[in-house]
Amino acid sequence: MKNQLKTALRLRFEYYNLYESKEEIWHKKYKEHNLYNVVVKSFEYDFKEIGEMMPKLLEQNEKKL
Repeated sequence: MKNQLKTALRLRFEYYNLYESKEEIWHKKYKEHNLYNVVVKSFEYDFKEIGEMMPKLLEQNEKKL
C-alpha cells in the first residue's frame, strides 16, 4: 500500500504541476493506470487534506477490487 500511496501522490503532483493547462493529455496518458480513478477522485480534496484522504481513497479502492 505504501508504494501505491507514493504512486498516487506522484500522479496527482504531475497533474497539478507538470500538466497544468494540459489536463487532457494527462487523462489520456493515465486513463488505463490502475490508480487513475483514485487520483481523479482525489481532485475533490484540497492539497491540505490529501495526505489524510489519499490512504482512505486507496483503501476504498482495494475493497472494490
